[in-house]
Amino acid sequence: MKGDSSSPKISYFWAILCGLLSSSCCVIQLILNIFSVGCAGFSLLTPYRLVFLSFTAILITTTIFQYGLLSKRTLITIFISVLLSISPEVVSRYNQSNISSMPMSDYSNKQVEIFVLQINGISCEGCANRIKNHFDAQPHVIYSKVYFKNQSAIIGTFPGIYEAKDVLTWVKMIDFKYDGKVIQQYIVSKED
Repeated sequence: MKGDSSSPKISYFWAILCGLLSSSCCVIQLILNIFSVGCAGFSLLTPYRLVFLSFTAILITTTIFQYGLLSKRTLITIFISVLLSISPEVVSRYNQSNISSMPMSDYSNKQVEIFVLQINGISCEGCANRIKNHFDAQPHVIYSKVYFKNQSAIIGTFPGIYEAKDVLTWVKMIDFKYDGKVIQQYIVSKED
């Protein structure tokens, strides 16, 4: 019977591990970015995300049927596995949000200069998050959006302060693996 008591632990472990692997391009990468380690190549698992999500769903279903839904361990396993599995979507939503250090309502000028960039080398949502945080930390940046799927970014700044070469320097400051190109640069008027 000792084998039976360790069996649930293995089932829980595999469900959480598959959830982690399905989000490895985000969770592991974000943790590494927090400690300034940088990209560690976990994006190579991104093409297999659907496989890991499928295994996670199968393992969670199996765990529920074997040990019951109301088991505390099962509920914790489901919570952690689902949280890990949806983390790439959460990071993507954050990267594409208009969160900035300065609310547009506090911005008195009526114009915003927009830089649209193509950034080669964005291999995961963690990379996109790292780039967005770097852009948002620059002075006079009003907002930024970074897109992993098409490897692009949009940066809104005070007009007349930056040139295209300045924005490309920001890209290189993050990591030399990123290669940026300004596709468009224009000024838009802010709505009142």
